[in-house]
Amino acid sequence: MKKIVIASIISAFAATPALADNTGHFYMAADLGSASYSNVTVNAGTYPNPGMIRIAGGYHFSPIFAAEIGYSKFGDSTITAGSTSGTVSASSTQVALVGSLPLTPQFEFIVKIGVARNEHTIAAKSSGVTVVSMSSSQSDLLIGLGAQYNFSSQFSMRAQYESFGKFGDFGTTGAAMKASALSVGVAYNF
Repeated sequence: MKKIVIASIISAFAATPALADNTGHFYMAADLGSASYSNVTVNAGTYPNPGMIRIAGGYHFSPIFAAEIGYSKFGDSTITAGSTSGTVSASSTQVALVGSLPLTPQFEFIVKIGVARNEHTIAAKSSGVTVVSMSSSQSDLLIGLGAQYNFSSQFSMRAQYESFGKFGDFGTTGAAMKASALSVGVAYNF
């Protein structure tokens, strides 16, 4: 069954025309979004979900496939209990294959699969003084789905959902922090 689904997806990508063939062209992208953390609950509560910003660059090696390298920085997430606070800082570096499925000359679905190198740091403060700091990192599978609207052969807007996977152990909880994000952004083809 999996082979049939994969073959159908590849056939659909190969049979649909794009707005313009950007084969052999580089592109840059910038995205803003909202991240969602899981496994970040401690005795004082659950760390809030932060914002996210990403820059990325890629290369179109065919009309429907590109390779992309990106860096995402998540906003600091802080929880406070009395005079004690904890702050989570996180980032992710990704390498991915991006496939596009054009539905019209302007609109296309995008699929992303790759590897994310994820890092996070937890810093605990008491009365404003850092008393402990723990860091962890982990590589995991990156999966993304989205849509892109091409205003021209050079300029596009995109919206996407991405799952970055695990960021390593979250302090002393024994669980790995995970993150995903919804984002909107722009892409420019050179």
